Amino acid sequence: MNSPGLDLDIESDDTLNLEKKFYNLGYQEGIQQSTREQYLEGKQFGYQTGFQRFLIVGYIKGLINDWNSNLKKYESNQQQQIQNHLTQLTNFVNNITLINSDSEVEKFEKNLSKSKRKLRIIVGITKEHWKIENLDELINKVGGNMQLSENVDEMW
Repeated sequence: MNSPGLDLDIESDDTLNLEKKFYNLGYQEGIQQSTREQYLEGKQFGYQTGFQRFLIVGYIKGLINDWNSNLKKYESNQQQQIQNHLTQLTNFVNNITLINSDSEVEKFEKNLSKSKRKLRIIVGITKEHWKIENLDELINKVGGNMQLSENVDEMW
């Protein structure tokens, strides 16, 4: 009971549970902050991985354009052979999509692997091995270490 002259309008349970209230508040704020940070970190990782993966695709497209533009500099018996391989290579590269589903990532890796094999054939015909000799090193310098799910020993 209240003594005459003392006005205690404070709920004693609220006072006793103040520590628990601030603990829960801090815990919720920590979860929210962690969620935001993980979202941003995931987004940054996605951009980095996308850049690394498609850096090689851009380089291959550049090689295709270069070979198509300079096809006449090769011997006439090689031109048709090179053109056939370039058509196949173009199809492999054009079938690579930006979709990030498991099946599309698997398709990306298969098409990239086929593209690399086709590149080796074309540089063998054109005698321009220098165009892909240090490609992995160049890609690492520009894009950093790439996250791969394929066997690194089978890159080239």
